[in-house]
Amino acid sequence: MRILLSLLVLLAAAAPGVHAACTAQSAAERPHLVELYTAEGCSSCPPAEKWLSTLRDSANYIGLEFHVDYWDDLGWRDPYADARYTERQRALAKRETRDNVYTPQIAVDGRVWKNWPKAPPPDVAAKESPVLNVAVERGDEIRVKVSGAAVPDSYRVFVALSENGLTSAVRAGENRGKQLDHDNVVRAFAGPLKLPQAEASLKPPAGIDLVKSSVVAFVQDGNSGDIVQALRVPLAQCAP
Repeated sequence: MRILLSLLVLLAAAAPGVHAACTAQSAAERPHLVELYTAEGCSSCPPAEKWLSTLRDSANYIGLEFHVDYWDDLGWRDPYADARYTERQRALAKRETRDNVYTPQIAVDGRVWKNWPKAPPPDVAAKESPVLNVAVERGDEIRVKVSGAAVPDSYRVFVALSENGLTSAVRAGENRGKQLDHDNVVRAFAGPLKLPQAEASLKPPAGIDLVKSSVVAFVQDGNSGDIVQALRVPLAQCAP
């Protein structure tokens, strides 16, 4: 009986943690968001992806690898491509490059970085970064709650589910016969969402390794396109 009672006490003590959300708050020195627009059908993209992988564990930069879908009809269908990521790149190009869309294309805090990494990165916006609070709950869907106090009406928050350690054996197209390794790949995406309070549910794709995944929340000025805050929450530190 004592053993049974002890077991029940332990289960009761552990139960609240099962459904507890994982929370994080933005730091005083915000990291910079680096977006890479890429495709597995693009032969010039692997070097850019390899470079982005060097930022994987950086405290100063958060990388997101967006796979676009306009390469899919050119010999190889990218398993990570999504039309929404193409739309996001076109919006970037409309602001920054006179609608010139290409891969690989890199942006830092919403501004295109040409001739990376040789040329200096673009100047980032001199805007105050709002304090961002994020709560993540793992389950069949990844539920994310974001709050940010005293933000301008033009600010919107986006939420991404990214995954590291992905590998593809490409059998057609410009990269035929190559093994491509990816980090920071966007597997699910939500936004724009209005602050100061926002919620999103991200559906993890089949086969995703959540231990190698993160939730990334970032705030973008809808008027200028500037990224003014970003926060990454590794799911490995969040109880399922």
